[in-house]
Amino acid sequence: MNPQADDIVSEDYLLNEWKPDYVRSHNPVGSYIDFLKKCCDLHIPHLYDQMDYWDGFPVQPWGECTEDDYIKYAAANMTISNWLVNKNSEKTNASFAMIPNAIKNTFAEELAVSYDEVVYRHSKSRKTVIYSGAIWPEWFDWDIMSFLIQSRPEYDFLMIGAYEPSSDEDDGRNVRNIVANLKQYSNVEFLGQISHRELIPYLRKCNVAIIPFVVNDVTEACSPLKCFEYLGASLPVVTTALPEIKDYPMVFTAHSKEEFLQFIDTLLTAPMSSDDYKQVSAFIDNNTWKARSNELDVVANAMIQMGE
Repeated sequence: MNPQADDIVSEDYLLNEWKPDYVRSHNPVGSYIDFLKKCCDLHIPHLYDQMDYWDGFPVQPWGECTEDDYIKYAAANMTISNWLVNKNSEKTNASFAMIPNAIKNTFAEELAVSYDEVVYRHSKSRKTVIYSGAIWPEWFDWDIMSFLIQSRPEYDFLMIGAYEPSSDEDDGRNVRNIVANLKQYSNVEFLGQISHRELIPYLRKCNVAIIPFVVNDVTEACSPLKCFEYLGASLPVVTTALPEIKDYPMVFTAHSKEEFLQFIDTLLTAPMSSDDYKQVSAFIDNNTWKARSNELDVVANAMIQMGE
């Protein structure tokens, strides 16, 4: 059989000729729903891998309220948090597996520091607190961030990530002005967005990492990748009350901006202990994308067997 080029990329060709064992989806794009319907009609199981609470985002360029259809047409679901399992399990009779986020294996290898390096970076007189990730969304807590910067001029605050949204994700807040006002303080630096690989040396040289998020449906549902990356560099993490990471090693949950600062102060008085270092290293070894992929395969294989 020699199909034309147009046939090769068509949905019908993919489903009828390739006959995949299953299809897997991530972001709930509205234009993909008809394809999922076709899969159901052809008895090709669909695994929905939900990586965020997409319906909770203030701007939804992918189409509003599409998640219910993705769940409806899924033979099995997996998601990143217990919050999302509880939120979505009532919508379907299909299974919902919880597999948290993870760190890429090669990234973890390049991030890793020895315990001697942990002690050495703590010996430097000037301590650095780092945040990496998007800074513009509504869930970033500028009240906490401003309080930290103004309260501790003796610490350096390194902010890495985009602080201007793309046009299709702009929620109307002028974060550029907030950043401009904070730039007047000499102890904070906004690097903007850099490549993932460029992040590695910055994480390796800092002392404490932070996740200053507003606590709402989107953040309670999340399994923040940055937490795994912080721990991959053996950095203690101070966070607001995000339920999915509260029991991770060397993660400290603050319930006010004052408590947030107290945790940072305490963590900067002494380096991480060797026992804590070993615990964090073991945690990272068990939470790589290779391990997550293996768990996903278990869910997919069980789904396929149920459909046979």
